[in-house]
Amino acid sequence: MAESKTVHAESFFEAYMALKRELEKSATRFQRMTGISVDQFAILHQILEQPGKLTSATVADSRGISRAAVSRGISQLIRRGYVVQSYESTDRRVRPLSLTASGEQLEIDCYKVLQSATKLMSSVPLNDSGSPLTMGQLTQMLAAVTARGAADAQQK
Repeated sequence: MAESKTVHAESFFEAYMALKRELEKSATRFQRMTGISVDQFAILHQILEQPGKLTSATVADSRGISRAAVSRGISQLIRRGYVVQSYESTDRRVRPLSLTASGEQLEIDCYKVLQSATKLMSSVPLNDSGSPLTMGQLTQMLAAVTARGAADAQQK
């Protein structure tokens, strides 16, 4: 049986804000190093994994984010020459996505940045000082709060 943990609001909020700050700093650093956002990298990576099979709608649905946000990201990637959008021969409303050669190279370069960061994070000695919550625990708790909020909104 999973062990439940009593969480104090202040401790939770402090851990949440610390994680939020570090994620924002990390995302900004990634964008400075690569020229694209973390979200745009996720789109590039997903297209690389399934070239010609994804549309902006399928990317949005699989990532759980709005179609408008994905469309904006894809539009920026298209304008910069990293992604091409073609037409399906049987249904012209379907616009499959593929990476250009420069898009593939950018995805490779971004992945190297990610691997380097992962290697660095793996070498950081961890201790129990600071927040008693792990990132996994914090993520699980936030997901529960979000799910509860979505359920409450549907009931209204």
